[in-house]
Amino acid sequence: MQKWYFVCRFEYTLKLIIMIKQLLSIGLISASLMAGAQSFSAKYNFYDLATTSGTIDPTPVPTASGLSFSAFTAVGTSTASTAAKRFSFTGWGTGATTGINTYSTMTGAIDLAKYYEVTLTPTGGANMSLSSITFDAQRSGTGIRSYAVRSSADGYAANLLATISPTNSDLSIEGTNEFFWSLDANTGKEIGSTVNLATLPAFTNILSPLTFRFYGWNSEAGTGSFSIDSVIFSGETSIATKLGTVSFDINSNFNVYPVPSHDGVLYIENKNAAEFTKIEVLDILGNVVVTNNPKNDTKVKLNLAEMPNGNYFVRMYSGAMISTKKIAIVK
Repeated sequence: MQKWYFVCRFEYTLKLIIMIKQLLSIGLISASLMAGAQSFSAKYNFYDLATTSGTIDPTPVPTASGLSFSAFTAVGTSTASTAAKRFSFTGWGTGATTGINTYSTMTGAIDLAKYYEVTLTPTGGANMSLSSITFDAQRSGTGIRSYAVRSSADGYAANLLATISPTNSDLSIEGTNEFFWSLDANTGKEIGSTVNLATLPAFTNILSPLTFRFYGWNSEAGTGSFSIDSVIFSGETSIATKLGTVSFDINSNFNVYPVPSHDGVLYIENKNAAEFTKIEVLDILGNVVVTNNPKNDTKVKLNLAEMPNGNYFVRMYSGAMISTKKIAIVK
């Protein structure tokens, strides 16, 4: 009887030790994942830009762990900056009248062929999550009255969420996320232009290069300028534990790999050995771009080779289970 007691006691103690080690292991993994996240605030100051620099800013680019930054480039505008130490070019579309401050009288429209461009690229296995872009704006006496920021995440289709922070009565938000220069008489530097990205899924856990374009229009003359300065990208980078899937998730019922995909081919597995009923691929705006109806399959090969590079979501259905994973195609 006593021997049986000690045997049971030993087995119980052994199981307890194993359980504690498993919990400690999970805790260490979680800690390492949290420790991998690093906040950044990357500033473009254009200190080395001169009126003879051409269309590419020669100033050393910002640095941040897990990221590389391109220099700012002016596209479709004049070939030289109108000022030193700020990115300032002419050649923007017209549509405003001198002395008129009413937005509804503006007749111009955004020209997608005229913009300032910059690209952020995750490196070394990092992913990037962006929270905001802030910048100072300036114009000449006949310069632009409207400006906006777009990104490659949706093919530059829509203006990103625009706000004025801190509040600045010289600027306002009009139309659909358009920054508007409210007072024509003011030509000094204006602070507060802010693009909020924190609530947008397309700017979370980014694995591939992301390009931003700054557009200006409604100038009073083709010789009017649009300047940006002190452009700050804020967010964080992290090295995620992938284990061949989109993210480390001990509760996930599905595996999706490889992420990112360099040829557009993905494999999707049901951990519970249950059959898939439907698989959908969505773009960053939530539109279903691919639908797959597997037949009696617990593992599916998904060929997205014809899809453009970028971030997407895979939504998987299996019985009552539905799960969505973020993916990236980088060919």
